[in-house]
Amino acid sequence: MSPQRRGSLAAQIQPRVVITVAVLAFVVSLVTVFAAGTLLHRQLDNELDGAQVRQGRVPGQVSGETVPGIETPGMRMGTVIALRTTDGRIFGSVIEDGEVSNLTAEAVFLMVEVPVDGEKRTVHLPGLGKHRVEARDTRLGKVTVGLPTADIDRALTWLTLFAVGISLTAVAVTALVTREVLGRATRPLSALTNTADQVSRLQLARGRVEVPRVPVGALPENNEVTRMATAFNEMLERVEGALAAREASEVKLRRFVADASHELRNPLAAIRGYSELAERAPEGEKSFALQRIDAESQRMTKLVNDLLLLARLDADTQVEARPVDAVEVVVNAVSDSQATSRNHLWQLDLPEPEVFVMADADQLHQVMVNLLGNARSHTPDGTVVRTSVRRQGDRAVIEVADNGPGIPEETLPLVFERFTKADDARAHSSVPSTGLGLAIVRAIAEGFGGSAMVSSRPGRTAFTVTLPLASGPQAP
Repeated sequence: MSPQRRGSLAAQIQPRVVITVAVLAFVVSLVTVFAAGTLLHRQLDNELDGAQVRQGRVPGQVSGETVPGIETPGMRMGTVIALRTTDGRIFGSVIEDGEVSNLTAEAVFLMVEVPVDGEKRTVHLPGLGKHRVEARDTRLGKVTVGLPTADIDRALTWLTLFAVGISLTAVAVTALVTREVLGRATRPLSALTNTADQVSRLQLARGRVEVPRVPVGALPENNEVTRMATAFNEMLERVEGALAAREASEVKLRRFVADASHELRNPLAAIRGYSELAERAPEGEKSFALQRIDAESQRMTKLVNDLLLLARLDADTQVEARPVDAVEVVVNAVSDSQATSRNHLWQLDLPEPEVFVMADADQLHQVMVNLLGNARSHTPDGTVVRTSVRRQGDRAVIEVADNGPGIPEETLPLVFERFTKADDARAHSSVPSTGLGLAIVRAIAEGFGGSAMVSSRPGRTAFTVTLPLASGPQAP
């Protein structure tokens, strides 16, 4: 794992954890050694009381240089006894390995100077080390008994070394474990920071942008770092989606402007040409030029109106949806088409007298006019155009189907795109197409929460528009 950066979250947390563990280990070790020393010294004090009792039970007289009671059974090795008799004489003895020896004058002097106050003291005797001593008055005089503390000191020394070793090991293990754990836990945070740096350096102004993602890792799903990394990835996905949508919108806008310019250029060029012809032509030919100018101006007006309608639909300036009787709109539109073109057979399939949808009556009529006009323009005379309205769940389905030659496979996926036109060889109407009618149909349907679809094969082409039904308080 790479070293932790100075100032990072892991670099700030790890020293604090290690210091906390070190302080706790020191306190625990200190308390343990202190408690062990207290218990051992209390045990030694109890043993010292027992030695005093055993020594006091020995009757006898002071004879020779040995303190009475020094050889009493049960006395441990290293026990020292000093006696100051009532007549001022001083004796001192010590139990050594298998024998009893006399104390040095300096050791005896330190022993007999211990006051008789019932307290136990630690005294360092020259040549014998530290002893736990207590002085009492007896019938023989002042007797001071002492027990060596060497075993206790040795045990406390080893206990201290053991506690220090355990503490150092605990601190070292804590440092290694916290380094690894914090490294794994904050790795997504580091990746998140690096990803944020990369995103901040991306050129988001234009063009397609691929936004990097944060590797989540193997942490639990409910881990805070994992949740933050996942949320950050979701945010990046939404940003990337927004950038992709913006790029697609820009591409669509550029293509739309180019197509609109191309479509408007043709009628403008025709109008200019016929205007020049009208200026130079004889009086009898001017009427033809003026008629062509009028036809091209109407075509351009229709194109501009369609472009304005699409622009309003793209700008989400959708009119308020109201309950509209789809059957009535379909009947009126089919009646208009029948009056316009007597060369097609127009049929209606209306199983229900009323089907109310959430839409706008004028825009729904525009949808039907475009669909029926598309069927009339791209099918030969004698074609049967069947229009039906039916309910399907919470939707109303309006279908315009014909038994014409169908739509070419290469054109079928693009029929709802703007400025998509059929091949001139397949056109069956002298009225020029702007290529915007079906795009308007889809825009209006989707604007009211519906959809527009097409299916085609030789002998059957069906355009299907679905719209939400009016229900509840909205229903008439």
